[in-house]
Amino acid sequence: MNRSIWARLRLELRVIGLAPPLTALAATLGGAVLVIAMHATGADAEHLDLAAGAVLAGFAPLGTAVAASSIVGRDAGAELVMTSTVYRRVLLLRVGLVVVPAALVTMVDAIVFRALNAWPEGQGTDGYVLVWAPPMLWLVALAMLIATGLRSPAAASGLIGGIWLAQDLMRTAILGNTVLRAQYMFMGVGAKVSAHDWTVNRIALPAVAIAAVIAVGLLLGRPERFVGSDAA
Repeated sequence: MNRSIWARLRLELRVIGLAPPLTALAATLGGAVLVIAMHATGADAEHLDLAAGAVLAGFAPLGTAVAASSIVGRDAGAELVMTSTVYRRVLLLRVGLVVVPAALVTMVDAIVFRALNAWPEGQGTDGYVLVWAPPMLWLVALAMLIATGLRSPAAASGLIGGIWLAQDLMRTAILGNTVLRAQYMFMGVGAKVSAHDWTVNRIALPAVAIAAVIAVGLLLGRPERFVGSDAA
């Protein structure tokens, strides 16, 4: 059984290729190198805190989401012979092979940043998970939904990048709106927020992610949609 599982994982990794895992890890590892270098060269505490928060809540989720969306539509012709249930399982397995390693590395980043006293202002030890996990789940789920709905990973990458950038640039406007504030990725990073707003935001992001994953599952009930799709 173990050999069978490992053989299956190796097969799926060959189908995925190196690009998605490397994309998911590049932002996380690159950001960690930057924060460590800033600490080693004597950067002030404020800039270290902002850099650590940006890596955990921003760059790690973005790289993982772009990588996950690139998996949609691969070898679609071969997968038409599968039932829709199997197709969903195959796609989720492939996404997991990208997201899980990225999540583990991001967790290590959080532990290292905390040890270096490079930590988002106002965050406690729960930030080891809560600073980055809800935004990552949210952005990955939206990327998968867009890629599946449009049948275009390339379009999904562009739209997800646009959402990420808009959240960064329109921070003041988003934080001033109750509904948008609940879906703000960078909550608590470089801004003082109330405990209530933080709690609502950390619950709302995974809730939307779950709804998006359910929608992806429904769309994948018709795998024939991916014939002739843009898998670029």
